[in-house]
Amino acid sequence: MELREPPVQPTASHVDGLSRGLLVVVLLVLLVLGWVLVSRSSHETGSPIDAAGIREVAAKLQAAGALDEATLQYERYLEVGRPDRQVWAGIATSLGNNYLEAGRYESALRWYYEAETMGAGEFNEELAGRIVQTLERLGRSFAAQAALSNRAGLGESAVERPADDPVVARIGEDEIRRSEVERALDDLPPELATELASSAGRSRLLERYVADALLWRKALTLEYDRAPEVLRQHGQLLKQLAVARFAEQEILSQIEIDEADLRNHFEANKGRFTPPPKAGEEASEPTFEKVRSAVERDYRLMKMQSAYQALVDSELAAQDVELFPEKLKREP
Repeated sequence: MELREPPVQPTASHVDGLSRGLLVVVLLVLLVLGWVLVSRSSHETGSPIDAAGIREVAAKLQAAGALDEATLQYERYLEVGRPDRQVWAGIATSLGNNYLEAGRYESALRWYYEAETMGAGEFNEELAGRIVQTLERLGRSFAAQAALSNRAGLGESAVERPADDPVVARIGEDEIRRSEVERALDDLPPELATELASSAGRSRLLERYVADALLWRKALTLEYDRAPEVLRQHGQLLKQLAVARFAEQEILSQIEIDEADLRNHFEANKGRFTPPPKAGEEASEPTFEKVRSAVERDYRLMKMQSAYQALVDSELAAQDVELFPEKLKREP
């Protein structure tokens, strides 16, 4: 029979040591878990001060032209700042612009769509154009055209059309009427309009009209209509057209033509209306009846220039105007 020693009971001090060790380990684990949770919560929510600082840095980078870093900071701000929908939409639009300028069109489209989903508010007009432009850059022309129709309202609302104004062309769902092409014909210089007035010429005119419409749509999708130089020239052209119409309605229409004045003008400027002689022939003075239309055009132009100058002088005298022509000269 084997004899064994009786089991030894642990002393009270040994038990207390083990308990204290386990308690320390548990406390350490709880502290680590708490730190992890706090750190994760801080990363997910961010403090208002930190978020505001990130946005300020992003704005400064954007202003400095450091678009790559600005993009990173703006994306970081959206992660930690949790701004309201309007601010989110504005920043998302800026991110889309940065990616568009960098040639990263898919990323640009993603942020534009986020801005749209957030309800871009005041950015809607800009946003719609940028979506169209990005889709075009991605080669998705049909999607770009659909978005462009929503932006520019190219499709006309249903209206009653007279029977004598038939459809002469279609671009997708948009119809081109004969009256539109004829108005374009009226806007051409007289020589070109006469050339295109024939049946064969009208066919070329229609092709040109449709081609211009297609290129105009293409230019819109790429936002060339918003280029600074185009806008500047558009403003100048608009001013010239408005002044020309003003002169036509307010000056030219007020000029009265008297037959005696026309004859006097012809007699005083007969040499101006005398054609050069042909080789071997003597010059012959024209009769008034033969050159009457030319005399009237010349007389109207003279009267219009005189009336125009009188109007300009009157406006200069009535308004507080100072001219400094010497400052137009550049120093050598």
